Amino acid sequence: MNLEQQKERALTFLRGLEKPDASTYQDLLADDFEFEMMGRLPGVAPIRGKDAFLKSTPPMLKAMFPNGLNIKLISVIAEGPHVAVQAESDTTAGNGKKYANRYHFYVLFKGDKIAQVREYNDTNHVREVFMS
Repeated sequence: MNLEQQKERALTFLRGLEKPDASTYQDLLADDFEFEMMGRLPGVAPIRGKDAFLKSTPPMLKAMFPNGLNIKLISVIAEGPHVAVQAESDTTAGNGKKYANRYHFYVLFKGDKIAQVREYNDTNHVREVFMS
């Protein structure tokens, strides 16, 4: 898989956050896939395993962001098996509060599958919107 294909797969993963559906991710993820929000938030643990991600993440995102994240992809860089993406969101959360966050996503490939995604965001904003 070349770098352009890796970039496109990483962006397909992130665009899937708009209208999360397990079928979007089925062919993208390695069986031992891992997703981790890198901020320290109570009750937020890494998701390990493709099946665990497919089962938990789409319904959780639909509840948290019923209108999608309205994600804007800003920049994408790829080198070797690594893809880095900067993005922003601008939406209303399921609890009615304004949610506008900024992100850096790190995506690691194993062959043609995504093995790991790490999400870096403004965790204080997450706390203000969802935990206060």
